[in-house]
Amino acid sequence: MPRLLGTEASIASDLNLLLQLIILILLFVGVKFAKGKTQSSLKTHGRIMTIAVVLNAIGFLLVMGPSFVGYFSTPPQELSTIGILSTSSHAFFGSVAEILGIAFVFNKKPEDIRFWMHLTRLFWVIAALLGIALYLQIAGLV
Repeated sequence: MPRLLGTEASIASDLNLLLQLIILILLFVGVKFAKGKTQSSLKTHGRIMTIAVVLNAIGFLLVMGPSFVGYFSTPPQELSTIGILSTSSHAFFGSVAEILGIAFVFNKKPEDIRFWMHLTRLFWVIAALLGIALYLQIAGLV
């Protein structure tokens, strides 16, 4: 039976996909404000990125974390090599991006902050693309 987005994915997966797309948009809007380099634009950048980190944590706690645990509690003969690689890669890049984002939210700024922010953004985008690919697999579209 088709669900929210007309696929076989669960409603939770559909909602999480929509949430992650909103977060990805927030990420790029936040980057735009960071480029302003004024006190006001940097403050707005910080607020937007904090919202993105919090929303992502909610998505992780409610959907992605339980899904990850559920996937790896499946009997080994039912796990596919592609599934393990794509799920593990998504989890790795997403976890690193979220941990770095949390560190920034709590004002733990490294010396070369621009490098670390660019790295965080890169990991976040990679995680998002891998997450979209996972959704397409779950939804039966690929």
